[in-house]
Amino acid sequence: MKKLIENSKNRALLSQARIYYKKEINKTNPLVSVTIPTYNRADILMNRSIPSVLRQTHTNFEIIIVGDHCTDDTEARIKKMKDKRIKFLNLPEAWKYPSDLDDMWLILGTIPRNRALELCTGDWIAPLDDDDEFSDDHIEVLLNHALKHDLEMVYGKVQMERESGEWIELGSYPLECGRISHLSVLYHSKLKFFKYDINSWKYCEPNDWDLWRRMRDAGVRIGFVDKFVGKHYLEGTLKTR
Repeated sequence: MKKLIENSKNRALLSQARIYYKKEINKTNPLVSVTIPTYNRADILMNRSIPSVLRQTHTNFEIIIVGDHCTDDTEARIKKMKDKRIKFLNLPEAWKYPSDLDDMWLILGTIPRNRALELCTGDWIAPLDDDDEFSDDHIEVLLNHALKHDLEMVYGKVQMERESGEWIELGSYPLECGRISHLSVLYHSKLKFFKYDINSWKYCEPNDWDLWRRMRDAGVRIGFVDKFVGKHYLEGTLKTR
């Protein structure tokens, strides 16, 4: 019953959004908002994820970074870059995540991801985690495919590090849990009303997959590009709160 009510509500909101944004989707050089949640990973953020965005062949972008109550020097190092395209907000307090590590893992970054969505001003949204990286043509490839085929969400393949130094291919169509990576997605900003669910752990769903599933079930036009658009690195030691 919950999903039926949820789907009905989302379909109605999607219909409204399509009417409102009808004239926006055909822009020739749209602004893309790259959203990055982070927590005390200044080194890897500065040396991997941010540089991968700065190398993009599509140069009209903004980077929205939201700290999940970072306590390291992330903010100072971002300010030192003096790049007006990069915006940083550090949340004033930490969210109380579930104590079980498996449950915590399913929803890490939910609060800063949703806050980043609120701060986006772009026509399209490209989510990225703070320890992963885009291919140089990530935005260009996904954006061109979306515009050409009138899609509202598009995703590609990634190279995923399963073990240290061991890489596998991840990404396929149709959309399935475990066959899509968070960093491989680009979607239109009219879909911003879809938020990451802080309670997805209760349904044993990662917060990103829960988001894509709800988009799919609401009837969002989704496409796939059979091309590598980034790298998903092996997760380091999980920081507990």
